[in-house]
Amino acid sequence: MKLPTLLLAVSLGGNAALLGFFVLRPAAAPPAWRDFFISDEQRAAALAAETKASQARAAAQAKAAATQRASVWSTLQADDLKTLIARLRAAGFSPVLIRAIVNARLEATFSARMNELVGSIDVPFWKPDALNSYNNSKFYETQSQIYRDRAKALREILGDDYFAGSAGEASAEQRRKYGDLPKSKIDLVERIAEDYAEMISQVKAATQGIMLPEDREKLALLEREKRADLAAILTPAELEDYEMRNSTITMRLRQALTIFDATAEEYRAIYRIQQPFADILYPNNTGMTVITAEMSRQRNEANKQIAEQIKAALGEQRYADYARASDYEYQNLYRLAQTANLSTDTVNRAYDLKASAVQESQRINDAKLGADARTAALQALVADTKTKLIASLGSTLADNYMKNLSWLNALERGYAVSISPDGRSTSFLSAPRSTPPPTPAPTPAPTPAK
Repeated sequence: MKLPTLLLAVSLGGNAALLGFFVLRPAAAPPAWRDFFISDEQRAAALAAETKASQARAAAQAKAAATQRASVWSTLQADDLKTLIARLRAAGFSPVLIRAIVNARLEATFSARMNELVGSIDVPFWKPDALNSYNNSKFYETQSQIYRDRAKALREILGDDYFAGSAGEASAEQRRKYGDLPKSKIDLVERIAEDYAEMISQVKAATQGIMLPEDREKLALLEREKRADLAAILTPAELEDYEMRNSTITMRLRQALTIFDATAEEYRAIYRIQQPFADILYPNNTGMTVITAEMSRQRNEANKQIAEQIKAALGEQRYADYARASDYEYQNLYRLAQTANLSTDTVNRAYDLKASAVQESQRINDAKLGADARTAALQALVADTKTKLIASLGSTLADNYMKNLSWLNALERGYAVSISPDGRSTSFLSAPRSTPPPTPAPTPAPTPAK
């Protein structure tokens, strides 16, 4: 055998032996060749072993970390919250984390009080649910006090850390509601608002649709307590700005001020004029509430004073624009006109027909006409007003607008009408009674003849 042939044979044999060795021992093969010699079963087994080892390492690391945390927490833990806070601060905890930890501890404490209160209620299942405050004012008062005590304790214990803000910036919606308040104060205001909203909803649910004087007093008390809690975390200027943005007055004014296109200065002037009368104009009530004659008198007097002050603050023309925008009938007409893309001038001309019709009805009423002539004159006034409204607005929009016009309905029924200066109320005027003829003197009885 020639030498080259022998060498080739030896080389091939060696390669075959090496390949056989790698088949039997795949792990000994070079990394680039290893997958070639591993079977699917071996590959799956190796992967499972690696996964198990990785999980074991992760579990060991988690156990070590938990042990370390437990060791650290044992040096920080304290039953006294002020001591706990001092240790957390010394350990470098952020104010946000400190507030979260203290809040959780307080929650556990006050939850125990709440559970004890709930456990003290023993009412058969077929009777009204006492936990919803139905016929159980004592439960409601105690529950409300627990909420207030919790908020007060959190403020007193945390001190400066009470104002620790959560991460991130205020949203656009929060900026609209709270202005330039720091995010930390926004979080606190929202928490206070949520707590009182829950208590207020319980009072309203307990009324079952009928608001009694004591229910209104409960709501008024909650509003006072809420304002006191807000005043504890906001400066006077911040509190005023918050109330301007979120009060009942603001919600009631938004529609009118949008149509009126009020400036920020005009809004603040109108708000500050209405604010002292808020309890009279917008009492805390819901459901069926009897409006007494005294309540109506107070509201009318308040509206007169408000109108005079707003007129002085805005001037004659701007006040006239504001009064018109505040009228519900004008707001309804304005919304209808927007769907038809009618101009503001067209809306105003249609609305002003109200004033001319009311004035003409009063002239007819004062003319001392006979019953038939008076009725005919009022019917002619109604027909003329409807014709002008249809010409201005179109038949469909005019029909929708005229459906709820109390003054026009009164004219159709034969009444002259009078509108209050602020445009909010309508009075019906009956026909004046004609002066009865004088009663003739009785004829003296004849003197009997003697």
